[in-house]
Amino acid sequence: MKHIIRTLFLVLLALGMVACEDEKENTGAGVQTTGALVLNEGSYGVNNASISSLDTASGDIDNSWFQEANGRGLGNNAQDMVLYQGKVYVTVTESNTLEAIDPATGRATQKSMGTLKPRSIAAQDGKLYISCYTPACVVCVDAATLAIEDTCLLGAFHPEGIAIAQGKAFVASAYNDSYEYDNRLYVVDLASFAVSSTIEVGVNPNKVERLSDSKLVVTWTGNYGDVPSGCAIVDAGSLSVSPVGHGLTKGSVYNGKIYGYDAPYGGTTSWVVIDANGNVENFPFPVTVDNNAYGININPSNGDVYIMDADYSAGGNVYCYRADGTLRFKCAAAMNPSKVVFL
Repeated sequence: MKHIIRTLFLVLLALGMVACEDEKENTGAGVQTTGALVLNEGSYGVNNASISSLDTASGDIDNSWFQEANGRGLGNNAQDMVLYQGKVYVTVTESNTLEAIDPATGRATQKSMGTLKPRSIAAQDGKLYISCYTPACVVCVDAATLAIEDTCLLGAFHPEGIAIAQGKAFVASAYNDSYEYDNRLYVVDLASFAVSSTIEVGVNPNKVERLSDSKLVVTWTGNYGDVPSGCAIVDAGSLSVSPVGHGLTKGSVYNGKIYGYDAPYGGTTSWVVIDANGNVENFPFPVTVDNNAYGININPSNGDVYIMDADYSAGGNVYCYRADGTLRFKCAAAMNPSKVVFL
């Protein structure tokens, strides 16, 4: 597939237009109108983050998709990627950039974020809400213009995951520059764009996922020592916290449940399903990956489960499982693939 896309690009340069059975007419390289995109975080400090295009029917993957479409790399330490209102938005933490990408062509508009170090993204009502490290804050960004419209300062700890429910942003407050750990979620009222309260959860919270209109799941990693990882269900209305008797490193919401894995520091990876009431179920099938589990996403259109792995020194893999556990395909991604967005 990769060599076909490159050939089409050369034809496009010569003829000014090209069309094929599965692609729309375009004016750039790396056409991607269906399938999925894979975010490859890259290695810290190496400036090798990337986005791959993935054909979800065949398993063909193009790891140079973003590079070919834009004539440049994605940057240093890509963190999060969301599809919203027809565009794909990506935060690149150490490059201090926000990318708005047309998934049909791969062409990107890059927004400098100054020294903010953007991390996780949530989107609602034409706005992007992004947690940032320096200073510790959440910024409100207009999704159309990429202008920063407002800033809500948080405390002294770096914020990580963010999710929106019932007119509020829930933001994980993780650690500071001295690697001291917090144990709170900040609750930001979107109307006033100010902190309305905080919620105590576990030590070093990092991920927040929306399960439903009223429920979220928050995960924490502990202190990598005597304080273990864990997760809890948070009620977005009452702000009550219901601990779950299982850890959760990463997960993907599908049909009101979160499917994921727990990879505790120094421990064994286990796979789990958690419902909105905090009930723990067995993962629907056994999972085997070559390296360390690094991400999971579920295709909402058919329930296919996509799992990423990484060995932190070379390119990782993407595995596509059917809901019954049949492996549809495995393909080689770039460095540290962490998230799949379905177009």
